[in-house]
Amino acid sequence: MFNNPFGSFHDTVAEAKQEREQLDRLLTISTLRERQLVTVIALVLLVLAVWLFFGNVGLSVSADGVLVAPGVDSTEGNRSVRALIWVDSDVAPRFKVGMPAVIDVGEPNRDADSLDGEIAMISSVPLSEEIAAFGPTAPVSAHRVDIVLDSSQDFAHLVGRECQILIEIGRDSPVNIFRMKRS
Repeated sequence: MFNNPFGSFHDTVAEAKQEREQLDRLLTISTLRERQLVTVIALVLLVLAVWLFFGNVGLSVSADGVLVAPGVDSTEGNRSVRALIWVDSDVAPRFKVGMPAVIDVGEPNRDADSLDGEIAMISSVPLSEEIAAFGPTAPVSAHRVDIVLDSSQDFAHLVGRECQILIEIGRDSPVNIFRMKRS
């Protein structure tokens, strides 16, 4: 804009004015289609902002474990299963009876079977003396979990298999989740 030291000031100002006019023409929203596009973009941004503050997202924890034994059949016809799981020591206190849980049991040469249910009982498992000596500094703790299953299918053949248990520990807004990850 002002990079020609030998040109007159009036010529430089006239060139700058032409550049500003060209930019004004480029930025003008004049057709109906352009207005609709801007409106749609504004609505999408508004919906995203509302969801970030007022929406909710499920918070889940995945735990590795072993299916130990089938549980007792309940009077409602549902079955339960007992599993031994290993979870981070700081996450385990957040588990409560009644939380939804999904058990994924991977079998060789097959897709994983999923069993839906909810936690009926959870208790910590006493560790051996060698491991218990580490106490609170241990990053992982063992827990025994009974899960009442939604289906009445027979799963006794799955006992003794490794599994992953996904436990939903709550729901929160996306903004709160981002805040938790920063701290």
